[in-house]
Amino acid sequence: MAMKEQSIEQFLTDLSAKKSTPGAGGAAALVAAIGSALGSMVGNFTIGKKKYESVQLEVQECVHELEKIKMDLEDLIQKDADAFYPLAQAYKLPKSTSAEVEYKENVIEKALVGATTVPIEIMEKAVRAIEILGSLSKIGNTMLIADAGTGILFCKAALEGSSLSVYVNTAEMKNMQKKEALNQKANLLVEEGSFLADKVYKKIKLSYK
Repeated sequence: MAMKEQSIEQFLTDLSAKKSTPGAGGAAALVAAIGSALGSMVGNFTIGKKKYESVQLEVQECVHELEKIKMDLEDLIQKDADAFYPLAQAYKLPKSTSAEVEYKENVIEKALVGATTVPIEIMEKAVRAIEILGSLSKIGNTMLIADAGTGILFCKAALEGSSLSVYVNTAEMKNMQKKEALNQKANLLVEEGSFLADKVYKKIKLSYK
C-alpha cells in the first residue's frame, strides 16, 4: 500500500517506529500537503460568495494549483521513502578491497544525489504553496485568514525541514561541484520561502490587534 493511502494513525505509527521510512522527508511532504489543503479550503470558502465576486477567477486558479501541489506532495511522501532505499543498501556494500571501496563510494555518491532530489522537490512545492497562500491571505475570505496563515506556517516548516534532508546528504558527497550546487539551491529556496512566509504571518498577526 502506498503511504498516501495509509490512515493517519498508521502513518504516525510507522513514523515513530524504529524504521528508516517514513522519515523526515516524508513527514515534511505531508505537512506541506496539509498546508496546501488549508489554502484550498480558504479558496473554496471564497468561491461563490458575492462579496468576492471580483476575484473569483483568481481564487479558482489558486485552488486548482494548490490541489495539484497537494497531490504532488502526497506522491513525494512515497518517493522520499523509495529514494532512501538505494542509499541504505549502498552503505551495506562490502569494502574489503580497494575495488570494493571504489565501487561502494560510486554507488553511495549516486544514491546521495537521488536521495537529495526529493527533498529539493518538496522545498520547491512548499515555496510555491507559500506564494499562493500569500495571495489568498489578501484576496480570500477574511473569515479564514488565520487558516491561510496556518497553511503558510506549515509549508515553511516543511521547507526548512526538507532543507535539513538536503544538507545531511550533501555533507557526504565527494563531488564538490554537485554538493555546492544542491546546497545553493536549497539555501535560495529557504531564503525565498521563509522571507515571504514570515512577512505574511506578521501581517496576519497584526490584523488581529
